[in-house]
Amino acid sequence: MKREDLILTLSFLLILEGYLGESTAPALLGFFLLLYVYGLRSVVELKIVGERVLESHQLEEGKPAKVFVRIINGGSGASVRLADPNGEFEASGLGEFYLEPGGEWEGSYSIKPNARGRFVLKPLRALVQDARGLYFEEFLIGESTEVTVYPSVESIRDAARLDYNLKLAEAYKRGVLLGTESLEIKDLREYQHGDDFKRIDWKATARLGEVIVRDFLRESNADVYIFLDNTREMRKGLKMAKIDYASVLALQLAASLVKRFRVGMVIYDDETAELVRPGKGSPQLEAMRRKLAIRGRRGRMSLRFDFETGFGERAREFLGKVLPLKKGRKGSTGVFEGLSMVKQSSYIIFITDLSNPRELYRAVALARRTHRILILSPNPVLFYSGKLDERTLERLYRAYTQREELLKRFSLLAPTIDLGPSDYLRELMKASSGWGR
Repeated sequence: MKREDLILTLSFLLILEGYLGESTAPALLGFFLLLYVYGLRSVVELKIVGERVLESHQLEEGKPAKVFVRIINGGSGASVRLADPNGEFEASGLGEFYLEPGGEWEGSYSIKPNARGRFVLKPLRALVQDARGLYFEEFLIGESTEVTVYPSVESIRDAARLDYNLKLAEAYKRGVLLGTESLEIKDLREYQHGDDFKRIDWKATARLGEVIVRDFLRESNADVYIFLDNTREMRKGLKMAKIDYASVLALQLAASLVKRFRVGMVIYDDETAELVRPGKGSPQLEAMRRKLAIRGRRGRMSLRFDFETGFGERAREFLGKVLPLKKGRKGSTGVFEGLSMVKQSSYIIFITDLSNPRELYRAVALARRTHRILILSPNPVLFYSGKLDERTLERLYRAYTQREELLKRFSLLAPTIDLGPSDYLRELMKASSGWGR
């Protein structure tokens, strides 16, 4: 309800009260309010015109662009509040200001496209209100304008890295995971003087607009570490816990690699980490097998994937004071302690269900500065073995879609393979036949 309508309603109620109560005071007050409103209406005129000019009609996804606005007040004094109705763009710098009769205002704000493609920008909305706040009216500033939003350089890089990591993950799943392919790890980086031209990745070069080469991690200059997640959620399961499957997979990977590489293992939980130093041969495999006597526990698995990496510098500084860490650690969980134990540049295979994504994301982002990373992730949704009803199916589907987004974000950092119980069948058969000898 407009404020004018509210005053008019109040005046009629006062007049009615005076009439029914045979009292002149309320009626006179109501009549005075009516005169006041109509008197104001005769002198208040809301009228503004203006124009909107874009800095460019070719925008870049995720990059702010300036919009210039000019408004002229052709009526009585009024306050003006601007609003951008284009939901595909994030507007900032819009505010409220006052214009005197005949006054002019010039300013600017920024819009940031959140998607790529062709869009029609709707006119800017201006809500104009008189000085007393009784009358207001909405005006449109500028014309509908067509703009084109191109992918940003960062998004092209992310897409190239995601595409590369997904293909690499698929290659690992077909090869390294089953022990049939040698471990020669590839990565992409910018060309440096002296690099072999045969190592240029022409597809990545075309996408990114700069020369990109393939980088190789040779067998002779890197150890392999298997990081096994033994946190609370990994130990849960109605029949078998994810840690039961993960332990078998870790041992199978170790058996496939220990003949050719120095293989170590880090078993970490919510607070601490235990290291098996890298080595080769059957004695090393036996040392890791003894450390894998991990027992799961019965309990319903969590299907929530909370992900938030938006800590600012001040927040991290505050947490560093509130949660003092052990020497060498850079986080509040055992995975960071495990990373602090790996001193040389190595190849690290994480086996984790991503149930603590914020901490793990920080750990992987930290580790990839020095090491080559592969993530093998048992999917909690695929490991669910409880009763299925309509409510549970809805919950599982919601968790599945959340995890798909989670996997995409981790795949930007490193090749990430989603695993279910069927992916372990061959590993279980191999491992069980080996233990029986």
